[in-house]
Amino acid sequence: MTIAGRRPAVGPLIAVVGSVVLLGFVVGMIWAEVTPAMSGRVVDADSALIPAGQFPEEFAGVATFALLLFGYGVVAVAISWFTSRRWRGPLGFVAVAVATVIGSLVAAWVGTTVADWRFDDPRSSPVGSTFEVVPDLWLDGAVRGGIGGPWVLFVCAPLAASLVYLGLALAARRADLGVGDLPDAGADERLQPTAQPM
Repeated sequence: MTIAGRRPAVGPLIAVVGSVVLLGFVVGMIWAEVTPAMSGRVVDADSALIPAGQFPEEFAGVATFALLLFGYGVVAVAISWFTSRRWRGPLGFVAVAVATVIGSLVAAWVGTTVADWRFDDPRSSPVGSTFEVVPDLWLDGAVRGGIGGPWVLFVCAPLAASLVYLGLALAARRADLGVGDLPDAGADERLQPTAQPM
């Protein structure tokens, strides 16, 4: 049990934040390997055409990334909750939320970069050739006739992390979430003198 008012060491929390952000690299690489690619054709030296029939592949690529980010948020909370026990609570939650946002951006950058390495660049392909490309994860103007939310994918992991963190906090059997920084009420009762019968 820790002494009330004593702050826990910051090292474990920094290690958790770093691990969660680095996990974003893994998520990005997984997405680059498993996401469906869209096929297109180079029509001239300055333009390429992706047929409208490729919409399912575009949607599947974005949806795959969103699902991976939901799973990433759950894993991030598991890492934080079980390896940085002394930081359970509001500060631990904020650290995980910020780390998952940064990790999501890292995952998008790494995923897009790795996918670009996997597939040919349409700008360097000869006219008439076909190419494969993954969808853009920065959804700028993605909603037809409406306002696009470029950031919408990057709230998936923090949202999942928030729900799981809340569930773990509600399921905790102790008010201190198992940190051990609150006095043990049972021990206080055992230390109280009991009245002796006369």
